[in-house]
Amino acid sequence: MAWYWIVLIVIVALFALTFVVYITNADMKMAEKLYNRLINYHDQKDVEEKL
Repeated sequence: MAWYWIVLIVIVALFALTFVVYITNADMKMAEKLYNRLINYHDQKDVEEKL
């Protein structure tokens, strides 16, 4: 198999992967889970408030 077929297959696979992520909105679902974990982490921290 020539090198340009391998390059073409890799480009098509990357395009298909980004298309699936775009259609399923997977990036924002992952960002929401990360955001919720960060909120919980910072809400549970012990903070001394100085006035």
